[in-house]
Amino acid sequence: MPELYYTDNNYVDFVNTCARMFNAKPANGCLTVPENYGSGHMVAFTLTGGISVLVADVAFKDDFFWQRNATPNHQFFILQVNEITGGKGVPAQKQPSPDTHLAQQSVVQLGSSFTTSKLLLPAQTRMRTVKLIFEKQHLINLLVQDAAEKFVAGYFSLLAQKNNNDAIDAGYRSLLYEIIVQNSTHPLKNMFLQNRVLLLLERFLLNFMEKLQPVEKAAHLKEEEISRLIKVEALLVSDFAVPPPTIEQLAKISAMSPTKLKKDFKTMYGLPVYEYYQKNRMYRAKALLQEEIYAIKQVGTMVGYTNLGHFAASFKKEFGILPSELFNVGRADALVGGRPPADFE
Repeated sequence: MPELYYTDNNYVDFVNTCARMFNAKPANGCLTVPENYGSGHMVAFTLTGGISVLVADVAFKDDFFWQRNATPNHQFFILQVNEITGGKGVPAQKQPSPDTHLAQQSVVQLGSSFTTSKLLLPAQTRMRTVKLIFEKQHLINLLVQDAAEKFVAGYFSLLAQKNNNDAIDAGYRSLLYEIIVQNSTHPLKNMFLQNRVLLLLERFLLNFMEKLQPVEKAAHLKEEEISRLIKVEALLVSDFAVPPPTIEQLAKISAMSPTKLKKDFKTMYGLPVYEYYQKNRMYRAKALLQEEIYAIKQVGTMVGYTNLGHFAASFKKEFGILPSELFNVGRADALVGGRPPADFE
């Protein structure tokens, strides 16, 4: 099992560390995973202002273990948005130690340089991730100083409560996909990436500061219930090419009644189950179109539509434009750009 230990406080150095391990050469902060290790790529860059960013879409042939060692003399925070799919899990005899995070669920996680972080990515598991390293000064630049101080103090409070993670949702997933599939040749690439990464950070900060409010939500979910709902969400969005599980099937998997499942799911994710499914389905379609690999007809089929007119109508309902209009000049707010995909036949 490959193991990587590091203390880097910026992701350009991290990519170089990975390159040495893989015996590969990065180019402009971008590293392609060698075939003997797996597949995918990772790219690192620094935003204006100094926030360090890593964007990766990788899968490895064997279990892969990362450990970022604590650096208590230099305080910074690490925000990571991880979407985890596929994989066969880890056999019982190879289960990691209790302080190792096993990458099996898609989550938004906040860490600190003050603690050691351990991650085990099971073999054949695909991880799409955007990671940010930022310091207190970056928060002061984005927020007022009092809010930045509250964030720093609140982080350790929530860490003690094991409440420093968010469930990934449609908003996070949309930003994640847009950042990962950005077109590296587009003239506005840097501006686009900076915008989307800052939106990602802003979304997390707003959610984080809400957690610090003294008034608790009326429908407070227990840690075990949250874990079950995360599994339900992961199953719901795992494969849009096939019909989604029924409420009854999801209720059985989560060991909840259908009524409680629907109520708690909306509390946690902000939308009813199938409305949430449909929103993520459209975001997945948009991400596939942004890859500029598939024709619109193919994308419609990949997200479960047999009637492509219905697909086009659903896409327009969600985004205000047809799939064929996605790459039109002047739609830079919709995506990065490039040549239009093939339209319906």
